[in-house]
Parts: sequence; structure tokens; C-alpha cells
Amino acid sequence: MNLMNNSQKDKQELSRLVSQLAIDQAFQQVKHQLEQRTNHNEKDNFLIHMRVYNEEKTLEHCIEKVIQQGFKKMIFINDGSRDHSLHILEQQKAKHPECLFIICSHTINRGGGAANKTGFSFIKQHADVLKITHIITFDPDGQMDIRDTEIFFEAMKKHPRTNLFLGSRFVKGGKSDAMPLLRKVILQISKRVTRILYRVKVSDPHNGYRIYTLDTIKKIQLTADGMHYANEVNEQIKQLKLQFVEVPVHITYTDYSLGKGQKNSNSIKL
Repeated sequence: MNLMNNSQKDKQELSRLVSQLAIDQAFQQVKHQLEQRTNHNEKDNFLIHMRVYNEEKTLEHCIEKVIQQGFKKMIFINDGSRDHSLHILEQQKAKHPECLFIICSHTINRGGGAANKTGFSFIKQHADVLKITHIITFDPDGQMDIRDTEIFFEAMKKHPRTNLFLGSRFVKGGKSDAMPLLRKVILQISKRVTRILYRVKVSDPHNGYRIYTLDTIKKIQLTADGMHYANEVNEQIKQLKLQFVEVPVHITYTDYSLGKGQKNSNSIKL
């Protein structure tokens, strides 16, 4: 048991060091731009947060769509990608000098939870110069539709005091194209497990499409390196008494996203 505990602590310390190195390097690259930057419209109050791991097939298209939607502040956590993802990020940064591209690069792959920890930590450490009020977590694998942010914004107008807006495929108006039947069954099971273990009535607990207020990001503490960070968020919704609203989103499954995404066996483990 001591060996297991020590191994887990070593992994967490490694992730912490990799994360802080990525944060420090990224901040030095954008420090001057942050100091000079001013907000020009309402969407400048939002920071798009993307985890990137071997996303060369969809990354450029995704970024272009985000910019077309009017968002100009983005943070990318390149989690040790072995393909051309980092090169694409640098190309897009050069192509769009009007945008803020914060690129945090892990020297080694640490997992989805670790990538979120790095992004959230950057935001916490430099919130004063980011000039933002909200963070949108968005995946660049082509499953999510950036146009759904308009639905989030309508919900935000109706619930101005809410801390957290959760995307859902299973509330009225939500939709998922080409979702495999087994994945649908597993997600329904996860919903029930979440309600039993964490006492949080969330219809789509592992949907990463979310909008957090800055104050909420500052409160949430993640420790998991892997995808089970989602369980930590659900747990903290209860512990921190976060007010949340579920928002219908449109998720499209493709052979590519299914091949890259979480295995059904991992969903069961979660």
C-alpha cells in the first residue's frame, strides 16, 4: 500500500512540475501581449480552453471555426502531442495576430485531467491580466459545435447568478449524431452512478462542453491526471454548492473522434 501511495505521489509531483514549466514558458511568451491587450466586445470576456493531444487532423479547422464565431482569446494545453499539433498551433498564432494564443506545452503526455489542471492553474495564476469573466472548455476533435455557445449565452442571460453551465446531449434540445448504442448505454449508467455517489442530478456528467465563471475556476481543485477528473468536478459541484444549469448541445460522433476518444472500457472504470 505504501508503494502504491508513493507511486501516486511521484506521478502527481511529476505532473505538477511538467505543468508549472508549461505555464511559466507560456506566460513569458504572451506577457507583453497580455499587458497591452484591451477588450473590444463581450466575447473578449471569454477564454476558450482546449486540451490538445495529437489533433492535427481537426485542430486547424476547429480554431478557424472558433475565430469565425468571434472568440479571440484561447488557451491550448498541448499534452505532449507526437504529431504536428504544436506546429499547427504556432502557424495559427502567426496567422491570427489579432488573437491571443496561449500555448502551454507539456514535455510529456500526462492525460486529460493533467491538461485541465495546467489550463486552470494558468488561469488562476494570471487571472488579473487575462481580463476575463468566463472560461469555455471545448474539445478540438470535431465533436463539439462552437455555435452552441449562443445557446449557452441565452441560458446565462436567464440565470445571471449561476456558477456553471453544463452542456448536455440528453436535456430537451440536446442532440448526438451517430452515437454508438453501447456508448449511450454507458452514459446513462454513469448518470445514475453520479446521482447515487455524488448526489448531483446531472444528465450528462462526462460532457466536457462547459462554461465556468472565473470565480468557479478559482474554487475547483483537480488532482486526477486521467479522465476521471470529471468525477472530481461532479463531486465538487456538491461540496462547493455550485449552482449549475444544463444547456442542450449538439455532439457529432465520427470515426476519427471515436478512435481518439475515450474507450468504453475506460468509461466503465470511471
